[in-house]
Amino acid sequence: MKKTNKYQMRTLFLVILEKRGKLSSLSNIMVNMEVTNMAATKTLIYQILKIIEVGKEPVLGDFEGATLDGFHSALQQIVENKLAHNISFSRGKGKKNQALIAHTSEAKLTSQGINYIHIQEARSS
Repeated sequence: MKKTNKYQMRTLFLVILEKRGKLSSLSNIMVNMEVTNMAATKTLIYQILKIIEVGKEPVLGDFEGATLDGFHSALQQIVENKLAHNISFSRGKGKKNQALIAHTSEAKLTSQGINYIHIQEARSS
């Protein structure tokens, strides 16, 4: 039997509810979930960058409500968008290549990371 992730299980659950007439619009719920997840990730990215800005190491326990997957996802987006450097991952072997451990002790902001912080702060004021 094929393993399913949390997102696939949630989607399957919503499809079942919609077919039973319990949901009026599956697409609206899915869009709302995606927007909520994107906003949470954007906030987490900002919070991680602020920790790095003051010279501290970002660790999962510093971010209330953040999951390990969410924390790793935010760190991966920071690396991919070149918002900070000296962040690395120890990855597991296998098809999914999941990040197991994030190494952030030497993380430093890049100019893009500094700009990201300024943009987010300008939007909130």
